[in-house]
Amino acid sequence: MTKAAALAAATVLTSTVVAAAPGSAAAPQPNLVVTGVTWAPTAPVAGQQVRFTATIENRGNAATPAGVVHGVGFQVDGVLRTWSDDFRGTLQPGQRVTLSAVGGPAGATWPAVAGQRTVRAHVDDAKRIAESNEGDNVLDRRLDVAPGLSLRMRGGDVMTTVAPNSRTTVTATSMTGSVYGGCFTADGTLVDGSERYLQDFTVGNDRFAPGAGSFSYDGLAEVPVSRTATPVRTHLGFGSLLRSYQGRFPFTCAAGSAPDFSRFQAHSVRTTQWYGSMGGGAGAQVATATAPVDVDLDVAV
Repeated sequence: MTKAAALAAATVLTSTVVAAAPGSAAAPQPNLVVTGVTWAPTAPVAGQQVRFTATIENRGNAATPAGVVHGVGFQVDGVLRTWSDDFRGTLQPGQRVTLSAVGGPAGATWPAVAGQRTVRAHVDDAKRIAESNEGDNVLDRRLDVAPGLSLRMRGGDVMTTVAPNSRTTVTATSMTGSVYGGCFTADGTLVDGSERYLQDFTVGNDRFAPGAGSFSYDGLAEVPVSRTATPVRTHLGFGSLLRSYQGRFPFTCAAGSAPDFSRFQAHSVRTTQWYGSMGGGAGAQVATATAPVDVDLDVAV
């Protein structure tokens, strides 16, 4: 064999050996992803406290390390609001765990702000765990927050704007104000100078209180909520106020006149929105609002 042929053969052999040599295999690593994001309550309104929950999964080819925080940060519109940092177990490849927020800059819940929001769950946001892919750790979801309740007075009626909600709701309304009484003649005329302040009192109701399959308490009105906020006229009953006195007024009147209520001067109105079983149950509070008012109401109505 010539020198040139021997050199060519050696080159081919070397190339074959190099090509056949196996490359270095990557070490097995976990890979955490977020597979779901939820919140409670599921249909929040402005001002309500919301707690976020995320489901995370290990899609890598190695278990996550035990004793290391598997953290999840929850952002709303790009701002970190709450986080979960209490899971220190281990996830085998293919395993999942659901984690809820347990802390945050202002606590474990976020006070909802009306509007269309973007909720982002970011697993291992503090980068405590080495992963095979660090670019798939977030999941975004849209959250619509209803505007809650607003109150106004019109012609002596309480007008409640009810926030859109996917469930049928109940609004319970109460008023706090000053009760006045006076002496009235037989024809219902208030005797001049006889009116006097009695006490501050709350009429109506601010509880979800079903009875006998219907809502019959003072101040309650059933409101089927649509996607459009609806002004609702709410009746305020004065039954509890009348029963509390039972005709025993703390003053006497001259002959020819008798004591009675003269007016109720309202200072504030409170409306609370609830949802739940329409036939019973305690219900769940959705939102509440209180507004100052200055209106005189006829107690006899």
